[in-house]
Amino acid sequence: MVYIPGFLVNKVYERGSLRNTEDGFEFCFLNRMTPLRISGMRDISVEVDGMRYSIDKLRLALGGRPINLSDGRLDEVISFTRNSKLVIRVVSDQLSDGKHIIKINFITNEYGGATLKVSDTVGEIEAPSLWGRIKSRIKARPGPLSIEGQLGGVPLDPDFSRLEAVLRREEPDCVPLFEAEIAIPIQEWFLGREINSTADEIEFYIRAGYDFVPVLPPFFSPRLMRTASDKDGTLGEGTRQRAWLTESEGIIKTIKDVEEFPWPAAEEVDLSSFYEMAELLPSRMKILGMLVPAAIFGNCSQAMGLENFSYALYDDPAVVEALFELVGSTYVQITKRLTLVPRLGAVLMSDDLAFTEGALFSPQVYRKYVFPWYKKIGEILDSAGLPFIFHSDGKLWDILDDLADCGVKAIHPIEPQAMDIVEVKKRYGNKFCILGNIDLDYTLTRGTVDEVEEQVKTRIRELGPGGGYCLAASNSIPDYVKPENYKAMVEAGKRYGKYPIRV
Repeated sequence: MVYIPGFLVNKVYERGSLRNTEDGFEFCFLNRMTPLRISGMRDISVEVDGMRYSIDKLRLALGGRPINLSDGRLDEVISFTRNSKLVIRVVSDQLSDGKHIIKINFITNEYGGATLKVSDTVGEIEAPSLWGRIKSRIKARPGPLSIEGQLGGVPLDPDFSRLEAVLRREEPDCVPLFEAEIAIPIQEWFLGREINSTADEIEFYIRAGYDFVPVLPPFFSPRLMRTASDKDGTLGEGTRQRAWLTESEGIIKTIKDVEEFPWPAAEEVDLSSFYEMAELLPSRMKILGMLVPAAIFGNCSQAMGLENFSYALYDDPAVVEALFELVGSTYVQITKRLTLVPRLGAVLMSDDLAFTEGALFSPQVYRKYVFPWYKKIGEILDSAGLPFIFHSDGKLWDILDDLADCGVKAIHPIEPQAMDIVEVKKRYGNKFCILGNIDLDYTLTRGTVDEVEEQVKTRIRELGPGGGYCLAASNSIPDYVKPENYKAMVEAGKRYGKYPIRV
């Protein structure tokens, strides 16, 4: 399940739109960002204050046009254009006056499983004073956040220069913490409240000990997702909502499909979140630009389905070439635009090229179709003085030299089941900064707080001396990580990561 960042959801949710109607209630979204094209949506559900409403109770209208939800599915391609409004009406009892939590779950081809969560109010809780009404109309320019406190006994002090130093394979003042993705429920548990704004998001990353905030430019290619069947009603909510990519099916099959699918243009991709974030960041904190969730190889192979993509490499290479040309050139243009945004410190590209036993395809396939695009991106970032960080799960030994040639400066997350991170640093520590690899398979998800702390101490002791290491999970922080284990990891990182290392 992908939890869309709260500050992004709240940029499109129309605050104050929640209201009672004659036959229930309604609320709406107004797209102020990137034009979105959705080629399929299913498993749509709406919850308000924990009460789930069945699909037959929902009525959707986009731009005033009703959307037909047949059996809970939306099979037509719809365009959620800029400034268009999506109204969701629920046929049910009216809501009481006061604050309500709205949660929308759905599966789309482009985004997979996603959860949007917002809060809004029905009725006037308390009439604002005259001064309150005046203040609400004053557009005050936001300023940098100032957050005080400690983590692991160390004062909060976000400073991107320590990450810059470690990316140069030098020793900063302490081992930096790094994470590319942290599920919203984990963030909210850590903060003890909902994340509904850019300021909330920044505060979490400061309090959790990071020197940056990740921000992504929204670009996705079409992909088919599947969810668990729940015919007997025995699955828990989390399992019901999880989705995964199909390997045997894909939306793109021919060159005509490539040409006719309504891809977002690079110049349409919304970067306003970068500018909004930049205004609020503390002076020494920066933005990590995120080319995710699957960049060039992932978007191409997933659009076709991995099996179909594999056959097409030999049976229909023209469609493969057309797909890589479209996706690769779009990412190159997005990267060029990213280099112009304020407060950008580095760029991470996520593109899984391997599994635990080795590369998914022959390195020759990557050298023909993928790495030329990486190299162009690497050259753009190098010219802008921005470090190029690369994420891939799996066993990467066969292509690490290729990644170095593409300008990659850091490798994340060094999956424990695939590669020995100590060996990786020994063999490639002169080429890459190493980021990872606190075990997600057991330690963070099923282990104890003590086991987390011991693994953190071991990684810092083995990898910290000499610099070139960032502490991170072995993939990301999904919602099934034990929150207390996540907290133990970041606290231990601060407690034991000070240079010189004496763990």
